[in-house]
Amino acid sequence: MNTLQTYGWDEVRTTEWASLADTATRIPARVVADFGSHYSVATPELLRAQLSGVAAHKLEATNMPKIGDWVAVEVTDGHTAIIHDVLSRTNEIIRGHVGRQLDKQVIAANIDTAFVVQPLDHDFSPERLQRYVFQLTSQSVDVVILLNKSDQCKNIEDKKEQLASLNAKTVTMSALHDEDLSALNEFMTPGKTIVILGSSGAGKSTLTNRLLGEQRQKTQVIRERDSKGRHTTVHRELFVLPSGGMIVDTPGIRELQLWGNERDLEATFDDVLAVIRQCHYSNCNHETEDRCAVKPGLKDGTLDKTRYATYMNFKKELQDLDTRRGFIEERRTQQTKEAAKRHHKRSHRQSLESERIELDS
Repeated sequence: MNTLQTYGWDEVRTTEWASLADTATRIPARVVADFGSHYSVATPELLRAQLSGVAAHKLEATNMPKIGDWVAVEVTDGHTAIIHDVLSRTNEIIRGHVGRQLDKQVIAANIDTAFVVQPLDHDFSPERLQRYVFQLTSQSVDVVILLNKSDQCKNIEDKKEQLASLNAKTVTMSALHDEDLSALNEFMTPGKTIVILGSSGAGKSTLTNRLLGEQRQKTQVIRERDSKGRHTTVHRELFVLPSGGMIVDTPGIRELQLWGNERDLEATFDDVLAVIRQCHYSNCNHETEDRCAVKPGLKDGTLDKTRYATYMNFKKELQDLDTRRGFIEERRTQQTKEAAKRHHKRSHRQSLESERIELDS
């Protein structure tokens, strides 16, 4: 029988709950599915839930309930509930919002470990994996790279060598054909939440079904020539594993836009930054300067060229992101000032008009 502890409720959450107001008529619950128009929450009984009008008005888009969130709900009858508050998050699975809107997109919250499924076929991409490792590490999420579809690859060791600098645990497997997936057991422990990430067709839903021991998620055959396929999972859902712990299956991510700042690079590229800090000049461009530590490091191989290039690309992407954020913030500040001026002028005119009316009377 499931309890709140089954879904990860602990003493830290108990303390936070005790400090909240209006708990007399509300109970804690965890968001286990997001269907867009409504949610499914575990109290631990599964209930259909909707956001209250007040919460919908006060919460920003990134603070709306996400899969894995702990929320305060009011049960309206035996099957439905109203979400009034979202409890604090220990972390977020995020990416930059794809499109014109400059904001982060929260995929899931309160995650302990991420299984990043990387197929060993045509879709193999070390650069994409590095993006996942950076984004997850910056949120203090443990990363395990699952090299899937091992039955379709003849040069597994060569591909594993390309990932040696990522500083992430790797497991080679075939979610479809392996009879034994016990190599994953050490990560799936009671009370811990795992999210499965990866591109469409990587094998996430197949893995979820294998770990659950039943067909809970739809799977779909992909094109062999390019390993592409349409998304099978259309919404995010959290499942309790038979052996304990929880797992979240997510729709495929075609493009992982970075979100964060330069400081976040330290957690993922500490080896690169250790060399950069040896440069004589703090503002070294690593191009023509004397006593630069990067140039000789690249020359003698102590600094990996590909890894350094990735670091520089990420740094530029995050700098551009920060510049855009600053521009938008400056524009918002200016718009606020202009709105205040218009309000002041309007109030002044209304005051003069009131005085005129009083004099006329």
